[in-house]
Amino acid sequence: MGLKIGIISLGGKSAKAIAESCKNYFETVDLLNIKKFEIQVNGKTCVFYDKKELKGYDCLYIRGSYKYALIARTITRTLNQGVYIPVSPNAYTIGHDKFLTLLELQKNNIAIPRTHYAPGTAIAKKILDNVDFPIIMKLSEGTHGRGVMVADSKKSAITILDLLESFHKPYLIQEFVETEDTSDIRVIVAKEKILAAYKRVAKEGEVRANIHSGGARKSHQLTDIQKKLALDSARAIGADFCGVDILNSERPSVIEINLSPSVWDLKEACNGDVPNLIAKELYLQTKKFKKRKKDKLRKLKKKIVKEEGEKE
Repeated sequence: MGLKIGIISLGGKSAKAIAESCKNYFETVDLLNIKKFEIQVNGKTCVFYDKKELKGYDCLYIRGSYKYALIARTITRTLNQGVYIPVSPNAYTIGHDKFLTLLELQKNNIAIPRTHYAPGTAIAKKILDNVDFPIIMKLSEGTHGRGVMVADSKKSAITILDLLESFHKPYLIQEFVETEDTSDIRVIVAKEKILAAYKRVAKEGEVRANIHSGGARKSHQLTDIQKKLALDSARAIGADFCGVDILNSERPSVIEINLSPSVWDLKEACNGDVPNLIAKELYLQTKKFKKRKKDKLRKLKKKIVKEEGEKE
């Protein structure tokens, strides 16, 4: 019998590209809208999709922004004993929060930029007295470079804080690290393998290299240090599949992890079909997961038979 995969997402281009590639490996491929999920807690936890209990999947690959971190974590915690899900429950909480990500990376001795956390504007303004400018200022949650700004003086930093105050979110104040071509490196990791890597170069006058902020993708050959940083980072947060962003500096450091990296238009920068590589790896890991589950059940049955025999 063929395998069945559900790709849970908001239906973006990358999710669709991965789903299309999954048809090369899985017998059944479903695109599931994360907005249609419901969790019911009543003695046991049940996951419902479009008013029906979710059943019958061999693999679930969950993509989505920080807004859906809680439901992604709950789906995973509820189903990951019987279904291969490539991201651990805790990773959705850690990976969707920039500061929690940095804390986890630091705990695992992975290089990160010097960063201050401020729960509110008053504390953030006091921190400004003890930093060297320029600095990077950002919100702890967010994607595509939104909420990320550079301040070259205390005066400009205070102006930015006053602007960000309306979001009522904690702030991250981070050292500004000089990088080659104002760029960072995005590495696509899949279960201890590097599937692809490319350089994101900021447009002129911009410090954010994100593609949604006008940055451009260029091919990049990873150094051994960058490879180790990427693999160690994915392992640290508990994600088999993710994107790892590394500052392209003399002393590379990890700035962020993306649990839903864009992969639909990487052929030129990566010289390969990245969605197909992801689909293939999802298939291989699903087969391994099912074998482990089957072996575990066989051992359990043997143990029960042995115990019953001893009782007789």
